[in-house]
Amino acid sequence: MSGTFEQSRATPGRTADRNITKIVGMGTALVAANILLMLALSYTPIAPLGAALFSNFFVGIAVFAVSVGGGYWVANEGLQRDSTGLAGAGVALIQAGYGLFGAAILYAFGSGLRVPALGITTVITGLVTAGITLVVFRTDHDFSGWQRYSFGFFIGGIAVGAVGAFVAPVLLFVAGLLFFLGFVVDLTYEIWAVKENRYASDLRNAIGIYVAVMGVFVHVLQWVLQVLSVLDQ
Repeated sequence: MSGTFEQSRATPGRTADRNITKIVGMGTALVAANILLMLALSYTPIAPLGAALFSNFFVGIAVFAVSVGGGYWVANEGLQRDSTGLAGAGVALIQAGYGLFGAAILYAFGSGLRVPALGITTVITGLVTAGITLVVFRTDHDFSGWQRYSFGFFIGGIAVGAVGAFVAPVLLFVAGLLFFLGFVVDLTYEIWAVKENRYASDLRNAIGIYVAVMGVFVHVLQWVLQVLSVLDQ
């Protein structure tokens, strides 16, 4: 998602005091908090509201862009200005956006599937993240251009989804796949950015990875719930 809302503020060749353990800890905490939030919200009246909003492709894109995209921009502005309050407000907006989207997804299926689906999705997303991390840190490949590639996938998803909303609903699935690939590519860039010390702030690194991981998570969650619902019948 950083490819969409932040066309690289990295400074090539910059030396940063990177603390990988701290980055992983903060990123993991943000992801865990968001998963718990979406589960909690799925049992409240907010869930059907979210389901109604995201049932319309264009409204859903707008809500996601304002909450997650806007929150990411605000968080980065806060970091640039060295304002903890502004950065925290941005993160809170991201949490709310993903929480609402995740709650809407969970609400669409039986309550008995929610916890198992979240557990399975967490494992799959963790494996995807671990696989990408292994590739990035075990190779010398330059992933700096992948931020632009992720932007292309997001734009492609919006374009295909817009056509699908009017012409062929099956294209909405293709759009979802493009968004998923966009987040995977963005996650690859963010992990590479940590490896290459592209950003001086550990919190900036953690937020970037968190946003990308959650983007992968919510898409995997949809597919896991669909499979579980078929098996449960």
